[in-house]
Amino acid sequence: MAENDTQTTVIGADSYFKGELEFDKTARIIGRFDGKITGKGELQVTQSAALKADVDSSVANIDGSVEGNITAKDAVKLNANGKVKGDITASRMVMAEGASFFGMCAVGPDASRGGGNAPSPAPQQGGNQGGNQGGNQGGQQKK
Repeated sequence: MAENDTQTTVIGADSYFKGELEFDKTARIIGRFDGKITGKGELQVTQSAALKADVDSSVANIDGSVEGNITAKDAVKLNANGKVKGDITASRMVMAEGASFFGMCAVGPDASRGGGNAPSPAPQQGGNQGGNQGGNQGGQQKK
C-alpha cells in the first residue's frame, strides 16, 4: 500500500489537547490546544479553534484564535476571522481585512532566517518621541 501524501493530523472540534504536537505534513486544529506546536508543513487553525500555544511551522493558516508566538519559515496567513495575540516572525505575511493582530512582527527573508521571534523595539532616547511611547507621559515624573 502506497503512503498517502495528503496525511493530515486533526484535533477535532470536541477535543482539548494539552502538551506538545509535532507534525510533518499538515495539522488542522478545530478544537482547543494548549502547549507548543512544531511542524515541517502547514498548520491550519480553523475558525472554531482556540490555541494557547507557541507555533513553529512552515506555513500557519489562521482562521481561529491564537494566543502565543508564531514563527513560520514560509508564510503566515491571517484570514478575516483570524485573531493572533503574540509575536509573528515569517518570510511572508498576508493579513485579510477583519483579522485581528496584537503583537510585534518581523516579516521578510531575513526575519525567517533569524529563527527567533520578532525583535524588541529600539529603546527610546530623550523625551516623548513617536506619540505616547516611552518618555515622560501624562506629566508624571520618573523616580
